[in-house]
Order: sequence, then structure tokens, then C-alpha cells
Amino acid sequence: MRYGIPLLAASLFKLLLEKMIKYTSLCLFICAAQTLFGQVQRYEGKITDAVGRPLKDAAVIRVADNVVSSFDELNAGLHKGKVIHTDINGVFGMDLNDRDKIQLWKYPVQLPKAYQLYEFRSDPFDKSGGYLVELVAAREQHTDVNLFPMDTSIARSSSRPVVLRNNGGSYYSMSENKNRVYIYQNPKPGYGLLDINLTLGGSINKADDRVKLQRDYVQGHALSGQLVASKDVPYSWGPLVAQTDLPTVYNNKNIYRSGYQASTTLDMTYKQDGLGKFYGEVEYSKKQGVFDPNKTNSWGAQLNYSRQFGIGHRLQVLNKFNQSDEKMPMIGNNYANVLMGAYLSPVNFDAKSQPNANISTVYTNPWFLLKNNRDNQFNQKYLGTLKYDWDHNRFFWGAQLSYQYQQNTLNYGLVGNMDEGDRDIFVNRKLKTKLFDTNIQGKYYLAAGKKLYLQGNFWYKNQWMSLNRSVASFAPVSLLHRSSEFQAGLVAKEFGGYNNNWTFDLLPSMLVSNKSKNKTVFNFVGQVERRFDFDLFDRGDIIANVWGQFNLSHLEPNQINNDIQFGLMRYSIKDFQSFLPMDELLLRDPVDKLQRKVNYEFGASLKRHGWSLEGNFYQFYVKNGYAPIWQDNQYRLNNAVDYQQKGFRMAISSQFGIFNSPLNWYPRLDFHRYINKVDKIHLEADRIQIAGMQEISKNYIVGQPVGVIMGTAYARTADGQLQIDGDGYPIVAPEQKILGNPNPDFALIFGNTLQYRGIRFDIDLEWSRGGKVWNGTRQMLNYMGRSLETASGRLLKDQLFPGIDAQGNRNNKLVDYYDPAAGIENNRWVRYGLSGVAEDVIEDASYLRLSRINLSRSFDISWPYLNKIDLTLYAENLMYWSRYKGNYPGASLLGQSNAVGLDYFNSPLMRTFGFNVVLNF
Repeated sequence: MRYGIPLLAASLFKLLLEKMIKYTSLCLFICAAQTLFGQVQRYEGKITDAVGRPLKDAAVIRVADNVVSSFDELNAGLHKGKVIHTDINGVFGMDLNDRDKIQLWKYPVQLPKAYQLYEFRSDPFDKSGGYLVELVAAREQHTDVNLFPMDTSIARSSSRPVVLRNNGGSYYSMSENKNRVYIYQNPKPGYGLLDINLTLGGSINKADDRVKLQRDYVQGHALSGQLVASKDVPYSWGPLVAQTDLPTVYNNKNIYRSGYQASTTLDMTYKQDGLGKFYGEVEYSKKQGVFDPNKTNSWGAQLNYSRQFGIGHRLQVLNKFNQSDEKMPMIGNNYANVLMGAYLSPVNFDAKSQPNANISTVYTNPWFLLKNNRDNQFNQKYLGTLKYDWDHNRFFWGAQLSYQYQQNTLNYGLVGNMDEGDRDIFVNRKLKTKLFDTNIQGKYYLAAGKKLYLQGNFWYKNQWMSLNRSVASFAPVSLLHRSSEFQAGLVAKEFGGYNNNWTFDLLPSMLVSNKSKNKTVFNFVGQVERRFDFDLFDRGDIIANVWGQFNLSHLEPNQINNDIQFGLMRYSIKDFQSFLPMDELLLRDPVDKLQRKVNYEFGASLKRHGWSLEGNFYQFYVKNGYAPIWQDNQYRLNNAVDYQQKGFRMAISSQFGIFNSPLNWYPRLDFHRYINKVDKIHLEADRIQIAGMQEISKNYIVGQPVGVIMGTAYARTADGQLQIDGDGYPIVAPEQKILGNPNPDFALIFGNTLQYRGIRFDIDLEWSRGGKVWNGTRQMLNYMGRSLETASGRLLKDQLFPGIDAQGNRNNKLVDYYDPAAGIENNRWVRYGLSGVAEDVIEDASYLRLSRINLSRSFDISWPYLNKIDLTLYAENLMYWSRYKGNYPGASLLGQSNAVGLDYFNSPLMRTFGFNVVLNF
């Protein structure tokens, strides 16, 4: 049953492909015939204005690829004496061949501000017919519709005239009668317009792995005071490579390959007055990840219909279906274990050539994981919507009905000795969702222009979810929740004052939900904006806006949390390689209260002569915030925390012309700074863990930033000095301590756009300053002797840790970081165990990233059946700069949205190079 829909889709896709090939071949044959056999013909045209009156003295001239832009150019050179003017009836005559270009304008008043350049096309379906296609907007100043500012939405057949439609929605037709061509206004043609777009996209991904490993020391340990190479231990604390007979040094980071994504989208729009508008879309995408088994196939389809009928009536029907099938998705810790195995495998072991060799009980051969991974995720989603609107001059009424079905199937687990045993451990998880919701909206206009009105909304939502897992201890779950909300208030859009300067929304509402024991709550949306237009010191018009917002909202909890990696919180770092059962977070019972958010915002903006400055200050308070709490051997959602956040945003943009040329520069700067704080915890606990593991985590702690990092740290005296043990090393404190704030000090985006005629170049830089990251990858590499840090650090001798010894004296005991006589268990890094001391690897998360480069160009081709080509070349994450000693500091633990700031074999940033081509037919 699972593949029933895909097989049907495959058949439809095959049929569509066959039709496309057939008609594309026909199109190419016709174009070739037209090119070979096109002949010069005498055409007489008639030019009329927008209301059908003949346009006298309009100028028509056959030109080359460039337009005529001045009177001097018109009256000299190749164009001298070749201008044809329309007579009193608006008629002109001219010999035209296929692909000849003609230029039209009002003569002589509006030269060179308003003219058009067209290319004549002989029509192979008509004996002597043809049509015009607009090639360029010569000065991009076409303000006069009398000059036919037509787009390329053209439909034609042998028995009907060509129809052209301008951007304002008016129609113009060109027909032939007794060898005369007439261009005239035709508001309602008897046939429709067909627009086809074919989008082809592709990209290549490269892993930007920044983790640096040592390549000087082999697998081994200290034995009887000597460094010995040995495959019986997992560590790389053996002798130098040069001191062994190792023939080559192996690079086990060779797990990456080039990833790619290829996509094809075909969309078609057909519009006809009286019938409506049809839109259809089919898309297919194939993706290969940077790890060998990771592959994704997805496809989707849309079929939409809309129609306006009567006065102000509109009906819309929308249908959308998507399906994806992914092998080796980033689920659980399996993805991270591949990186762990690659980084920790010693230089004397070739993991790729021996994929079934078991290296260690601490980590697994990465190639065994890649070749035996059977993780799979299969998704299907359907969305259907029916909408009806009636916009009267005194009121508006609209209704919407939606139905959504979604199915997610996940297989996740370990194979054989990945879990130190012979048995496979797998979980099959099936989640189904059905959602029905409706919205009814009404408006009653209180002023002319529909700028002031009373508005009412009603929403109703019915959601059913079921979850089943192939675990004996897990019983199938079925949950049903309903909610409704009614809203009514007053809205103004650019209303009042001498220049319609006021905009505001005052919309209170009542929400009823069975997800909360307190079923009824009140929400409010309030916004007031005032615009000022003034002239400051005779330096030009300035437009200023000042606004304020107050919003009160309540958030309903999810029935089932699909971010299943959060369950890592109750495990130790030592358990990471093992199979970690996925804990579910289910809303079996209503929460005590819905989470409430109160938001205030004040802002202003200024605009003048291409300059724009906008800034706003905001502050919000969250009450009764949700958090998963481990209770009665399962996670439950609780009203656990109150917190607040305040911040400031500022954006500056402008436009500069460069050297009086067509080249323009559009710089923009976006700045955002915020701070947050936990106000209260509603449980009998000092902190609430929200991400991480037992030894290291992000938390809610009263008085601290949201998500503050806590972990193991060194013991200190009252004045902050390290406490030193008898061996001369710092002592680990018995309790975890606050280690850092993962939130950045600020974020800044500097965007630039350069435009030259039809070419556009974009480049964006992103700067994030401050914030802390726990580099657990570095800690594990140090413990195993695989980090570049330990290659040089193991040689350090007579080192002193400043601090206070057990007798209360200043420490003066010197230590060797790696003394073979003391064994590896007593060296600088191994002595603290596999989990290490989290304080040692807290690092600055600042980075500067070249996030995107984009080069695009539009080509107005105007060939038969091909009107336009849009080409885009882009690169993402091309480069970033950071002092962080690991992969990208902005990544998160196991991809969890709330785990930024924790790094334990996090995925590297992906460099992407791609293109998109859009063909408009």
C-alpha cells in the first residue's frame, strides 16, 4: 500500500514526459521551418490608443538590435529618411520579415521617454499572419499604456488573432484583413492565455570540515615507561610514526563525497475570461548527501483553480501533494557516530579498506556504519483548500476550508556489532496526522476606499494524530484535539489625516482549546502606525513612519513532538555510541495553562532620496512556558518557566549610481542585538534542562540567560583560584557550574546588490559576535590522543597550574603532560575520563560568514514558443572565519533547534554551488 501512490504518480509522470517530448519535437520542427522558409511580406498596421481612437503621427521604424534614443540619431546615418508615420486613421505600412525589429513611439513629443521595441514573428500556423513580441523596455519608463506596454503572455491559433495583455490587465489584439494588420483594444478575448515555465536546478555540496587531527603518533599507549604501538587499545598515545615501520599514514576523514541535488519543475497557467485560471505544477528532486548511503528522492504536484464571477466574487480550489523518501536521514546519533569513528580512527589503520574490522569499544569503524546503515524516512503530505470571497463595496465576506493529511514513517537503529552484540536493534515509528480547519472572515467598510472597517474572524481546528512503534513496551497512541477562536475589532489602512496617514489594528479575540485545563483564554492584536510626509530645509521630501505594537497571544502545545533527539538529555556522553531509545513527548493530558506571550514593540523609519533607515525596540514576556520533564519513567510537557527577552533591530539601505552609468549599487545593513533572562521556574528545581546530556546541557536557571550552558568544571576557592591535587593537577568540582551564555552579543548582516542593465549580483556577509560553545568534539579528540592539540601538548614538561594546594599554599608542583612512566591514565587529558572537564573546551562562537553569492540575468529571447530565460548562479557558505577549534560554531547538537551551543561531532557546514534556469514559454 505504501507504494500505491508513487506507482500512479510514476505512470502520470511518464505520460507527461512522453507528451513533452512529442510537442517539443513538433515545436522545434515548426521553428526550423519558419526560419528556413520565412518570406518578406507587406504589412499595413493600425495603431490606436487605449480607447480605440486612431493614433495620428505615431512613429514606426525598423531598427537593428539597439533602439533609437535621440533626434540626432533618428535624422542621421542608417535611420535617416526611414521613419514611417501613421496617417490620420492611425495606419502605417511596412515590409517585414521574420525577426525584424520595429520601434514605436509618439512622435515627436515623447521621444525618448516612452517607446517600445518589438520583434515581428511570422506565424507558421497562419498563412500570412504574424505577431509582435516586446523585446526591451528601452528606458524602463513606460508610463503611457497607449504605447502598448505588453507582456509576452501570448496565445495564438490559425483561426484567431494574436492577443497581447499589458501589465495593467488590458488586452490588445492584432489581426489581419486583406493584408492589413490592426492593433486594437479587446478587453475580453474569446480564448485564453497559456503560460508555461520549466525550471531546472542543480547544486553540488562539499563538506567544509575544519576539525584538525594529528598525524604524527600511532595507536598505542605507555607500557613500563615506554611508548608502545598496540592495536589492543583504542587510543593514539603510541610512539611517533617515524619510530615504527608503518608504510603509510592513513586519512580516515575520507568519508565524504560530493553531494548534489537536481530538480525539475514544470508549471503551467491557463487563464480565460469567463472560465477562470488553472495552475498546475509537477516537481521532482533527487539528492545525494555527502555520506555514501544518504540519498533522497522527492516529488510533488499541485493543481489549483480560481475564478472571479459576478461582481467581487472569487472561488479558489487548491490541491498539493508531496512525497519524499530518504535513506540515512540525520536521525538520532547514528550520523554523528560516523564522524566520531572517522576522527578517532588512528593513522595506522585504513578504515575504508577494512569496513568490518572492529577498532574499539569506544567508537565504531565509520565505513562499517556507512555500509550497514538502514535508517530510512518516508513522508507523504496532502493539502486541499477551498476558498470563497465576496468583496462588495460595503462589505467583504470570505470562507476557507482546509484538509491536511500527513504520514511519516521512520526506521532507526543499529546493526550487529555497532551495539557490541550480534543482534540488530531497530525501531519502526509511524506517525499519522489529519487536520481539518476552517476560517470565516467578515469586514464591514465604514469609509470610502475600504480603508476603515470592522473585521471579524472565526477559526476552528480539529486535529487527529496517531503514533505506533515497533516496541513491545509502547502501546499505540491516538490523540484528538479541537480548538476555536473568535476575533472582532477595528482596522484602518492608510486612513484619516490630510494624507491618509493612520494605520491601526485593534483586534481582541477569545480562544477555546481542549489542550489546556483552563480552556478559555483571551488574545489581543494591537498596532498603531502614523506616517509623516515633510520637507526638511528644502532638501527634498522625507517620509517618516512611527509605530507601536501590543500583542497578547497564547500558544497551544504540540500533540506529539517530532523532534525526537531531545531524549538524549537523560543519557551520559559514555552512552553516545550505543543505541539510544527515542523518547516520545505526547500530550496525553491537557496542560494546566496555555503558554502566554506579551509583546511590546516601538519603531520608526525614515525614507529620503533612496535612503532608508528603520529601527525598532521590542520586549516580550513568556509566562507558563512549556518544557519536557522526566516524570514517572516518561517525558511529560509541563508549564515550567517564565522568561523575557528584549532587543533592538536596525536596518539601513540605500541606492547609489556609479559614475553616471547604468551600474547601481544597493547596500543594506541589518543589525540585531538582544538579551534574555529566566524570571521564574514553576517546579521544585534549581534548573530545567532543555538540551544536551548529563555532563553538559543547556538550561533554564532563574536570573540567567535562556539556555545557559552548565557542565563539569574545576573546583575553586572563594576568591576564584583553582584547587590543586597532590599530583599538581586541578581538582574537578563535585557539582556542575554555569559555563557560558550561548546567545550571541549581536548579529549583523551586510548585504550588497549590484545591477547593470539586466545583470544582478548579490553578496551577503553575516557576522555573529559573542556567545559560547561547548566543543565536546575537541574534548573527545584530546582524550583519545587524536587532536592536533595533543600532538604538541604531550611533549610539554615542567608545566605549572597556578592555584592553591590541599594545604592552602600556592601550588608549586610541576607536571609533565604525558609522562610514559606514569601511564596514559595519568596524562593531562586521559586522567579526567572520557567525559573530560567541560570547562576546558568552552570556546567563543563568533564567526564571519560569506553566506551567499548570487549572479542572475534575464534574457528576453522572444523566440517562437520561448519568451524568456532567467539564469541564476549561486554559491552558499563559500567561506567563514572563526577562531573556533572545530566545525561551524553555529551548528547544533544532532540538528536540534534548541541545541545551538553544544558540539559533539556536529556536522560541518556545507559549501554549495548551484544554478537555476527558468524557461518561460
